[in-house]
Parts: sequence; C-alpha cells; structure tokens
Amino acid sequence: MIVTIPMKHFREGRSVLGCLPVLVLLSGCGGATPECASLDARGTVVKIVSEDSNNALVNYAVKNSSTVAAMVSNTNTEAEKSAIWEKARQGATYRLDDTIRTNSRSTAKRAVTCTGLLYATVEDVTAQKEVGFKVEQTADGKVSISVSPFQF
Repeated sequence: MIVTIPMKHFREGRSVLGCLPVLVLLSGCGGATPECASLDARGTVVKIVSEDSNNALVNYAVKNSSTVAAMVSNTNTEAEKSAIWEKARQGATYRLDDTIRTNSRSTAKRAVTCTGLLYATVEDVTAQKEVGFKVEQTADGKVSISVSPFQF
C-alpha cells in the first residue's frame, strides 16, 4: 500500500504531528501475515529442496533420464556410475510454479501454509511434485520458512 500525503498540508501550517495517527495506524500493517508467493519464500523453498541430499524429486528425474542412462551405460565401475548420478543430481535445475495456493492464514501467528508445484529438471527429464510449505513471521520481523517432506 502506498500512501501519499499532499505537500499542501505542510505548506498550510499543519504540523507533522497531525499526521502521526495515520503513520501509527500504517505501522501496524507491518505485522501482517507473510505471503506464499513472495520472492524470499519462493527462493527459500527451492533452496531447501535443492540442498536436500535425499531429494526424492531429483532422484526420480535422474533415474528416468535417458541421457543419464546413456552416460551410465558407457561406464565400467560402480564408482563411475555413482559419479555420473551425483553430477546429474547436482546439475539439476528447480523451479516453483507461478501459481502458489494459500491453504490457510493465521494473522495471530503471522503464518501461512502454502502449496505449489515444484519442478526438477535433469538433462532430458522434468519431474514435478506438489510441495507444501509454511511461511511465518517471527516477533522480531524475520521470516521463517519450512518445507513439508514429500514422498513418491
């Protein structure tokens, strides 16, 4: 929300203190619940999933990639296969869909629960899975984000 206070009020001799009640009311808006689709929330969800070494979504994509399978078929040792699989996992790209649903909102707890489609791409395969997450604003104004585990 953008609030504009016309400069003419200052020129007419009205004091800045006369505007104070409006400013105090607006500062109360800072305690509003966080949003599911904020850039910070989106980025943190992707980071949490991508840094998970047991990430089922990327493991599924690696196992179903014909490009990765072709590279693995040209190796002779388990160590080489493992290295190819690991490199494929690390090279995965992630994207959270533009449409993110707000499932619940608690203004008292300053928290929202959210759901969105997360995509993981490995070489020639893109896997998708609905991911649930919670965005909370702590009393000191910081935002905390947690991702619900998902299974296939």
